[in-house]
Amino acid sequence: MTVGELVERARRWQAGIADSTTWHAALLKAIAFEVAQHARNRLALSLVVFFIPCWLAIVRTVIPSRPIEYQSRIAPAPITVDASELALISGALNALTLIIGFMLFASVRRAREFDQRLVLAGFPRPVLLLAKLAGLVLVATVVSGYASIVMGFYCDPYSGGMLFLSLLSAGLTYGGLGVALGVAVPTELAGMFVIIMVSLVDVMVQNPVINPGKDQAVLRFLPTYGPMQSGVAATFTDSASFGYLMLGPLWLLVFAAFGLGAFHLRTKDHSRHTGGPGEPEAAVVTVRLRADGTLEVESRRGPVMVCTEQPAPLRMPEWLPLSEKSLGSASAAPGG
Repeated sequence: MTVGELVERARRWQAGIADSTTWHAALLKAIAFEVAQHARNRLALSLVVFFIPCWLAIVRTVIPSRPIEYQSRIAPAPITVDASELALISGALNALTLIIGFMLFASVRRAREFDQRLVLAGFPRPVLLLAKLAGLVLVATVVSGYASIVMGFYCDPYSGGMLFLSLLSAGLTYGGLGVALGVAVPTELAGMFVIIMVSLVDVMVQNPVINPGKDQAVLRFLPTYGPMQSGVAATFTDSASFGYLMLGPLWLLVFAAFGLGAFHLRTKDHSRHTGGPGEPEAAVVTVRLRADGTLEVESRRGPVMVCTEQPAPLRMPEWLPLSEKSLGSASAAPGG
């Protein structure tokens, strides 16, 4: 199969998706909308490229390199780690949670009116929320992979794959928080304030460089507790725990459920409303212009009746002078 045939097949597939009204096609269209919106966010992309390496370089320079004891829940006993390398993990988690949380929050806030129009056009609400989660997974994967590569220049982790998964877990958690806040909070300032404060408190108090206390049970209820434990174990030991790693996606499910409820309340589908028991159900139709000039009417929901009427005869106003009225009648009915 040649390249031209592959391109032509891809074009036909894209055209088929664009003309289809199935649930699968609606999901693909919604995901394409989300990916395009994230790609246009140049400020966030610049932060990913420049802020993460600059922030990690500052952390590596400021925090002194000295041994410190870390209470790991994965390792069988407390481990002694380098303070500057441990601070790198906290710094990477802090940068990821802020950037990904802001990206998803801004995306959801800006797409409110567009999502409303999509719902009115017949897109199911779960489809739109699933598309946002798919965009979150894509963004978190790219940013976490980039952060893992940058961290490789400052430390030599035992398991680079587990470190990447730990960063990804934290990114998914705060991306879900950004989605939930984007559909729930009334103002952008409130959402940004919540993301900043939660991320600072969550990540910083788990670092023994800042908080030397031990056996603090409250830390277990923080969103990035699992990714932090997993990331430290992946960097300094050969131990791994997928149980702690999955705490991040568990928080994501909680935020997604909250976001779905808030999204359902904020988007109203007026086309589903009926005036009374005797009135027919409102229809949602798609009208396409065929190549031969005719119209194709397709109904997504409800009955459709297509009527054609002849144009009404030309009638002249009564206030026109008799001469103009006669001329108008003569021109309207020639040969009559």
